[in-house]
Amino acid sequence: MSLSKIRGQARALRLLKPLLVSRRLPPALLFFGLEGVGKATTALEFAKALNCLKPSADGDGCDACASCTQADKGIDPDLKRVNAAYQAGLREEEAERQRTIRVDTARHVIKEMEMTSLTGRWKIAVLEDAERLEIEAANALLKSLEEPPPRTLWILVSSRRDRLLPTILSRCHRVPFSALSDEDVVGVLQTAGVPAAEAPRLAALAEGSPGRALALRSLDVPEPEAWAGDPLAPFRLADSLPRELHLARPLVEAHLRRIARRLRERDGPDSRKTRDGLREISRLSGFLRSNADPRLVLELAALELQDSPRQAQDKA
Repeated sequence: MSLSKIRGQARALRLLKPLLVSRRLPPALLFFGLEGVGKATTALEFAKALNCLKPSADGDGCDACASCTQADKGIDPDLKRVNAAYQAGLREEEAERQRTIRVDTARHVIKEMEMTSLTGRWKIAVLEDAERLEIEAANALLKSLEEPPPRTLWILVSSRRDRLLPTILSRCHRVPFSALSDEDVVGVLQTAGVPAAEAPRLAALAEGSPGRALALRSLDVPEPEAWAGDPLAPFRLADSLPRELHLARPLVEAHLRRIARRLRERDGPDSRKTRDGLREISRLSGFLRSNADPRLVLELAALELQDSPRQAQDKA
C-alpha cells in the first residue's frame, strides 16, 4: 500500500504531501478525526514514505525497496508503532487490558527515539489512541515533542482530540481527517475482503468509518428492530454481555451506534425527539469511554429507544 491508495482523505493528503517533498517537518504531527477512517494507516504510510529509498516525485513510498518492505512487515527498527499491543509486550500483559498509555511506556519510547538511527534515517514514533495518555505520561512527552533530536518525528493519532492536554495540542501540527463517503467505505471494505453484496449494508451503518463497519461485522449484535418492542429487552441485553469489561465495551459501542441509527429512522433525522435522543446516546458513549459500567450504559441506551405508551398509541 502507499499514500496514493488512501481513500477519502484528500484534504489530509494535501497537507502531508508537501512535507514529504520538502522533508521539512515539524517535530510532531497530530492526526485527528472520526475513529476508523484511516488515521493510523495514513500515519504508517507517511512514516514509510519518509524513509523510502526510492520515493516518487511527490514523496510517496515505492512499496518495493528494503526500507518499505521492513515497514510493511513491522520490523523497521526506526519506526515504532505505540499501541495496546506495544504496551502489553512491555508489561507482559494482554493487549485487551491496556486501557491507558502509562508513563513507563512513554519513557521507554522516548529513550528509543533518542537513539540515533544506525543508517541515518528518520526515527518515527506513531502513537495510536493518544487521548489515552495518562497525565504523567503526557507530561513526560512534552519536551520530546517540542525539541526532539534531529530527524525525529512523533505522529500522534487521536479520535478524541478534546481529551488531549492543551500542552500536547500546542506542540503538534494538526492534520484533520474526515468521515468517508458511503462509496469510499464500500471500496475500503471490499479491499479488506468483505463480499460486494454485504459491503453496502455495512457502509450504511458505518457513518463514514470503515473501521466501524468492520467492527460491526465481527460482532454478534442484534438489530434494534428485533428487540425494541420488548419492555424487558434493555435488561436482557445487559445480562447477555460478557463479564470481562474489555469484551463487553465493544459490544456496547456497537449497540449504541445501532440505537442511534434506529432513532434517526424512527423519528426522522431532524426531529427534536431525534436530536434529544442522539444527545443522550452521545452522553452515554462518553460515559462508556470513561470506564462506566457497560451494562448500565446499555440499559439506559436501550430504554431511550423503547417506545412509550403514548408513542405506541400514536403509531396505532
